[in-house]
Amino acid sequence: MFNLRQFLNCLVTLVCLIWFNSVTAKELTLATSMSIPPYIIEHNDSGIQLERVKKAFELANHSIKKVIYTSNKRAEILLYQKKVDAIINAPNNSQNMFFSDPVIFYQNTAISLSSTHIYLTDIAGLSDVRVMAFQNARKYLGDEYRQAVNQSPAYDEAINQQAQLEHLFLKHTDVIILDRRIFDHFNKLFEASGRFPKPVTFHPIFPKSPRVLGFHNKALRDDFNDGLKRLDEALKRSEP
Repeated sequence: MFNLRQFLNCLVTLVCLIWFNSVTAKELTLATSMSIPPYIIEHNDSGIQLERVKKAFELANHSIKKVIYTSNKRAEILLYQKKVDAIINAPNNSQNMFFSDPVIFYQNTAISLSSTHIYLTDIAGLSDVRVMAFQNARKYLGDEYRQAVNQSPAYDEAINQQAQLEHLFLKHTDVIILDRRIFDHFNKLFEASGRFPKPVTFHPIFPKSPRVLGFHNKALRDDFNDGLKRLDEALKRSEP
C-alpha cells in the first residue's frame, strides 16, 4: 500500500543529501613541485601520481580547479598562507599541516657513473663523494642522510631533476639522488637524442618513500583519505 508519509520522508532525505553534497563539494587549488615525469607532468596536468590524486578527490566529491607548479619550498609557504588547499609531495616532517595516507611510493636511489667505480653500501658512504640531490632531500631522507651529506666534499640540491643527470654525465658531481622512475624517464630522452650514453650504477641504499598530500584543513584531509581508500578498493575489485 502506498505510504505518503514514507515517500515524503524519503524525498526529504534525498533532497538533504543532494543539498549536503552540493554545499560540501569544493573546487580545489593544489600546489606541487615542478614537473616530475612520469609522476607529475605539467604541460597537460597528468602523470601517474597526479591522476591518482584527481580520482581520489573526485570520489570524495571534490574537483581540482587549478594546479600550481612551483618549488617545494614555495608550495609549503602557499599552504601555510592558505592560498592553496593542499600540496602534493608534502615533506612528512613539516609542522602545522595534516598529512594524507600515502598516495604512491617513490624509490629513491643513489646513482653514479660506472666508470668512476664508486660503490655505496649505505647512506653514510655519501659523506665521501660529491652529491647532487632533488630539492628538499634533507627534509625527505632523514637524519642519517643529513649527517652524511653535511660531511660531503660538495653537496647541492636541484629543482630541475633533468639537470641532475646532466651534472652526473658531465662529471660535475659524483652521485645523484633521485627516484628510479624519474631517472629512467630522463635517461631515455637523453638516449633518444644521442646525448650522454654512459652506463651507470644504481646503489639501493634508501627504503621506499611514501608520498603524501599536506592540508591545512583536517576535514578535507579526511575526505581525501576516504576517496583514496575507495579508489584502491575499486582497483582491487577490477584486478583479474
